Amino acid sequence: SASDRTVPEMRGFWLSAESCSGEEEAVRVCLRQSMEEAVRHGCNVVFWRSSGAVQPGGYLAQAIETAHDHGLSFFLVLTLLQPADSNANLPFPELKRSLRLETGSFVLNHPLDGLCFEIPGQWNEPFNYSGFRSVDYVRDSTSGNITTWFERRVTDLLEDAAAGAMLVKPYMVLSVVTAADRPAPIVSEWLRSGIIDVAIAGVHGSGAVQASALYLYPEEVRYGGRWKQTSHSQIAGLNLSGIFLGDAVGKQVTLLPGGRVKIADAEGFIGFIAQVPDTLRLETKSGIVPVPTGYWSTPYLYDVMSDGSVSRRSPWVEIRRMPADHSVDSTFALLCRAAYPAAVFIDGEAVKQYKTGVFFKDVALKSGPNRIRVSVTMPDGQNIFYEPELIRVPHSPRSPFPLWIDRNSVEPAIDLELQGDDAIRVRFSGSPGQEGRVELVPGGPAWSCSRIDFSDYGLYEAEVPLSGLRTGQDYRIAYTLSAVSSNREIEPHSIASDAVLRIRESGNFPLVRVTGEHARLTYNLGAPRLGGPIRSELGPGVVFKSDGIFGDNYRIRLSGSERGFIDQGEVELLSEAAVAPSFRITGMSCGPSDGADVLAIPYPEPVPYEVHPDPQARRISIVLFGVETSSTWITHRAGLRVIDQITWEQSDPGTYRIHVNLNTDRIWGYGICVEGGRLVFSVRHPPVFDPHGAKPLAGLKIALEAGHGGSNPGAIGLSGLLEKDINLDLSLRVGGLCREMGAVVVQVREGDADMTLIERRDKAVNSGADMLISIHANSAGGGYLRVSGTSTYYHNPFWAPLARTIYDRLLQLGLDEFGVVGSFNYTVTRLSQMPAVLVEQAFMSHAEDEEKLADPEFRRLMAVQIVEGIVDFLKNHVAEADGR
Repeated sequence: SASDRTVPEMRGFWLSAESCSGEEEAVRVCLRQSMEEAVRHGCNVVFWRSSGAVQPGGYLAQAIETAHDHGLSFFLVLTLLQPADSNANLPFPELKRSLRLETGSFVLNHPLDGLCFEIPGQWNEPFNYSGFRSVDYVRDSTSGNITTWFERRVTDLLEDAAAGAMLVKPYMVLSVVTAADRPAPIVSEWLRSGIIDVAIAGVHGSGAVQASALYLYPEEVRYGGRWKQTSHSQIAGLNLSGIFLGDAVGKQVTLLPGGRVKIADAEGFIGFIAQVPDTLRLETKSGIVPVPTGYWSTPYLYDVMSDGSVSRRSPWVEIRRMPADHSVDSTFALLCRAAYPAAVFIDGEAVKQYKTGVFFKDVALKSGPNRIRVSVTMPDGQNIFYEPELIRVPHSPRSPFPLWIDRNSVEPAIDLELQGDDAIRVRFSGSPGQEGRVELVPGGPAWSCSRIDFSDYGLYEAEVPLSGLRTGQDYRIAYTLSAVSSNREIEPHSIASDAVLRIRESGNFPLVRVTGEHARLTYNLGAPRLGGPIRSELGPGVVFKSDGIFGDNYRIRLSGSERGFIDQGEVELLSEAAVAPSFRITGMSCGPSDGADVLAIPYPEPVPYEVHPDPQARRISIVLFGVETSSTWITHRAGLRVIDQITWEQSDPGTYRIHVNLNTDRIWGYGICVEGGRLVFSVRHPPVFDPHGAKPLAGLKIALEAGHGGSNPGAIGLSGLLEKDINLDLSLRVGGLCREMGAVVVQVREGDADMTLIERRDKAVNSGADMLISIHANSAGGGYLRVSGTSTYYHNPFWAPLARTIYDRLLQLGLDEFGVVGSFNYTVTRLSQMPAVLVEQAFMSHAEDEEKLADPEFRRLMAVQIVEGIVDFLKNHVAEADGR
């Protein structure tokens, strides 16, 4: 039995095939009586010793059916080691293959619940068994101690047979049985490494009587609720013929890490049961073959090539997505894949297969074990199946009593340094329907909480003002739940947060200075979505006045009404003697320069600044914090092409706004930088092009950015299609068409390489490109036919027309609408220097969309539409300019 009583005891009833033989009716009676006797003895497993190959008169199928009718699990007992005189010259690779195929035949043809390998009583005599020849020991230069050599080979034999079985039915419980009173050390090692789930020692007797199992190992079962210790992701079978150029039989490999030695069987197969690393290394006499496993799908049954790549041998089936072995869900959308075309079935129901090979079904899960069979029949009649088992553990709402508080839910969960005129929002989750209270300790006041009840928890919140708290005192927040009046006899429950709250005087917060490029100032500390709620990006030297500390972030006071947040890693502290920068503006000048209209703004001190585009008003506003006007005058020189007029306003005593009024909303980019004691703001002149000419893109330089790449695959499609690959393919196709139409093309990512987002953005900007198109593919959850469609994205609202024209063209391909999305914070397209948009081709998580994306012809058509969208954008620019 097991000491963990969440796992049922294993109580076995031992039968052999010979004990139930004779006429069919007599066998039926014998089986029924045997199973009834097993139930009377409190057994839950029948161990059936096989008499060899399954024959029509063997009644194995009837025995399994009768056992299951009586609620008993059925374990087939096979002999692991055959006497040598049964086939004295059988080579070890052939022995491995023979046992694997015999085991596989039983597993394929019968609904077994487990396998049990019987070990002879004096099994440590190496050459008494078939396949274990002294000549092999002598020839093995690394053999060492004969016992070690023998144990290593027996382990290899057992593991191949076990892995072969579980590559079909991964839920099968694997055990070994021996007459010895305690398992041998090697058996204990099999348990430790997970090759077997249970070792049964001290088994004596035979026939249709219960054997005396004295010991069951392990004494503690590692997984609650079942005897099975390994999961489907720990089982692998590899054919090594591709590594050894077709001659893999008998070849030895060492699995790294771990050092397990395997010998390829007569078909070049090895099996193993272990945690599969991200990269499996196979050590041979010729060297080490690294085999990346990151994109493997269960079952892990692959042919390995000499370069470490893998392929599947027809027929094959794989499970692309399934829940964990234990799930609380009542249904799951099981996603599978097989070679296309094929007839595919899930639990006997025919389902649609897409050209990518994927197929799926919402599978209903009952409480307890659920065995789901996924079957495939190829056009040539070959068939295969895989049958995982999922355990549904129904969700039980947590009782409100005894009172409880979820420590992981408490907010704030970070250290805070604030001012006395601040207030903080406090919240926590706990027992529903009770009274919540928060208190600042030591010696602080307490507040009652509001409450919203959900199915099995309550959400408690309070707004806590910090006025009256002692400056310099460290406080912690205590969270308390008390039972409502009808349950006053129940003790309250309290926890204290780990976060510390400290109050500072407003003048005691430091000045901080930006240390690097592209430091991000955010509006708040809301959950990041491609960078969070960014309000501006600033370069080195800008100085901020902080007025609060939130964990690893400074709260920044920009003006009397505006604040922001910046990560402490983006700035350095200034000395206590430092003074916040400020100055007065007395004049600005604006005029044409080489390729741009330029506004020069005095900038004698490093105050914070922001730039706000407003295409509807045909203006761009520059906001300086800590700046005042002083008889401002603004010089406009002749020859301005894009800027119409510069105006300003003092919106509050420390906030100065400059409005760059434009004569068009169809601009080609702008930028701002610090040069000496000035802020230089420039608006680009439009490039020269003729969208109605034979080469409508002549005169333009277009940057194309294929998203992701290298170690970052991006989204992974339902079939395993990698976003980085189709992004690059489409980007190259678009680039080729752009060149044909006269453009100079900059491919930001030219191959399958790692690049940071900043490197991508800098390459596009530094190239002097006139336009940036970023290529991606979308993904979403919640079902394989739920979210679909094409979409385009922009951050700067001036670039919305480009996003719209490309989107309109993509819709002509018959893709669903997902929309044109603005305020998009992706670093690469968060540009003002040029029109920059991102294309999400379609959803790789949608079966029909992915089927299109996987088609090279569809990607060719998509490239055409993107380029046509660019030309439409250029024509609109020309038309607007002609009508001005």
